[in-house]
Amino acid sequence: MKEYETSQIRNVALGGHTSAGKTSLAEALLHHLKVTDRLLRVDEGNTMSDYDPEEIRRKTSINTTILPVEYAGCKINVLDLPGYRDFIGEIKNGVRVADTLLLVVDGVSGAEVGTELLWELADEYDLPRVAFVNKLDKERASFSKAVESLKDTFGINCVPLTLPVGQEASFSGVVDLLRMKLVKETPTEKPQYLDIPADMTDAATAARAALIEAAAEGDDTLTEKYLNDEPLSESEIVRGLKLAFIERRFLPVLCGGALKEIGLAPLLDFIVTTVPAPHERKALPAHKVDNPEEPVELTIDAEGPLAAYVFKTVADDYAGRLSFFKVYSGSISSDSTVLNPGQRKEERIGHLLIVRGKKQEDVHRLRAGDIGAVAKLSATYTADTLCAPDKPVLFVPTVLPPRTYMRGVAAKSKADEEKVGLAMHRLIEQDPTLSIRRDPEIRQTIISGMGDTHLDVAVSRMRTMSKIEIELEPPRVPYHETITRKGEGMYRHKKQTGGRGQFAEVHMRLEPLPEGSPFEFEWQVVGGNIPTKFKPSVEKGIIEAMERGALAGYKAVDIKAICYDGKHHEVDSSDMAFKIAAIMAFREIAQKCNPIILEPIYNLAVTVPEGNMGDIMGDLSGRRGRILGTESKGRKVVIKAQVPLAEMFTYTQDLRSMTQGRGMFEMTFSHYERVPAEIQAKIVEEAAKRKEEETE
Repeated sequence: MKEYETSQIRNVALGGHTSAGKTSLAEALLHHLKVTDRLLRVDEGNTMSDYDPEEIRRKTSINTTILPVEYAGCKINVLDLPGYRDFIGEIKNGVRVADTLLLVVDGVSGAEVGTELLWELADEYDLPRVAFVNKLDKERASFSKAVESLKDTFGINCVPLTLPVGQEASFSGVVDLLRMKLVKETPTEKPQYLDIPADMTDAATAARAALIEAAAEGDDTLTEKYLNDEPLSESEIVRGLKLAFIERRFLPVLCGGALKEIGLAPLLDFIVTTVPAPHERKALPAHKVDNPEEPVELTIDAEGPLAAYVFKTVADDYAGRLSFFKVYSGSISSDSTVLNPGQRKEERIGHLLIVRGKKQEDVHRLRAGDIGAVAKLSATYTADTLCAPDKPVLFVPTVLPPRTYMRGVAAKSKADEEKVGLAMHRLIEQDPTLSIRRDPEIRQTIISGMGDTHLDVAVSRMRTMSKIEIELEPPRVPYHETITRKGEGMYRHKKQTGGRGQFAEVHMRLEPLPEGSPFEFEWQVVGGNIPTKFKPSVEKGIIEAMERGALAGYKAVDIKAICYDGKHHEVDSSDMAFKIAAIMAFREIAQKCNPIILEPIYNLAVTVPEGNMGDIMGDLSGRRGRILGTESKGRKVVIKAQVPLAEMFTYTQDLRSMTQGRGMFEMTFSHYERVPAEIQAKIVEEAAKRKEEETE
């Protein structure tokens, strides 16, 4: 592929609800432009876009794939985005580096949850957007109903640029309202431009009038001509449409059927003539390396200093780690040196690559606005900046939503357990929305992500990459234990096994402390009944005993321990003996102090459509939650509550089910509080069963 100037580049993200036909449309464009010799189909698992083994197995997009094509002297970087919300990291980074969002809409379903998600992301990045109503050859498909659903959902003026000819099984072509011609397309021949059928003339004339009105609103001069009933030329209409489109005054709507390769020619013409080139948009927010508060204004200009943003990382079996980037300023060349200011390290650029699916092609230079990849950078990952060494600058990383779905990782063997961390590190390099941590309190490795499908894919990839046998299991709750009243007692540790024995006697008092207090230890032994040299051993024993509590094996907190007396033996007493005595004394005395279990309570902010508010509040109450208040957020409402963590492990799926995927939530730790008596009894019973199983 040749090198392109910034003005010749178009970056278009294909987004929308899952199964709307985004990948099918991308594959149809590839075949239409002779990149592939036949139309590759998602249901056959052989597409150029969905080449990842997990995508082939699931027959759905998981990754954002870059598919560059050439048309009418332009390079169009098509970014095929996943539709499923679990892969929000891929979706959001793809939207961020695009210059236009192409919303693919199912002709039967119209605007759906995934359409709304992409619309919100386009708002966040101020992207112009165009809709393509797909699958009009399906039963019950309706272009007019799909357009109405877009109007109703987004409250925007929708202006068709094409109209369908025929409906459902008889759908055979589209009318191009700019050319005022019927476009006949076949998979093997060039598009034919024919006269509009007589029965569609009135509809086409009315639709073209609406299109011209939308174009006239894009420029004051054109508005004046339009109001004076002066005709607009074709070039004026295109210019006006582009200006109005960039300012998001209306939503252009095209239509077609990807599997029949209908509607592609007008779509490509629109991308080339109306979609903004990179230099017609603003660059990403950036700042000086040593001062995040000092912004740097970048111009998307190939003559400026190099500044590129790494938006995606892929572990390639042959090329190693591939870093995908968009150049925002200057140009980048093969065999050059660039600076990664975030890592404070220079990187050697070997071969620059144009990547189409899994196929790679060398290119010498990429100019501002273009998207490419480079292999085997040593210290560069997703969200890093690459820039000129003498003009350092940092882009603001993509803000990703918090991980809300957690599972425990159970390895089948000790050897596999040790490999999990390394395998996860490789995955996190590719997907920053994943995280893994070892929780010593619950003695469990926890993997966090965006949903059950997200983690299922991650585990499948781990098994494939590292041959690790692991399963996901429910996470344990990090309960705490404490005492509610004072108590005292003693424990004598005495053991004689021949030769030197073990002897230690500890008298101890336990007292409850206010919530959140650090552990306190007080030594009140007098008269040398326990030599002072054994004081550290007694304290260590108490601390160790508190790690496992006295009720259900959970960490004990908010306790003061006072050792006030004891006995020792000149020969048989030792540090170990006093440590054991302290452990056993704590366990026995704690049982007398009315021990209770505390559970973690989380602050919850749930964002849902207003119509779901009542159901969500009722559900939270059923989860033992306390509603703290609500606030409006556009057409949605934010419900604030406090809910026990134990009730939240399935909330990601439950919320999606209750809101048809429109709900989102964030949760942060608040405090610990006492669990109800009936739940405490269950926790203690389960802990006893688990202990039995571990000792068998």
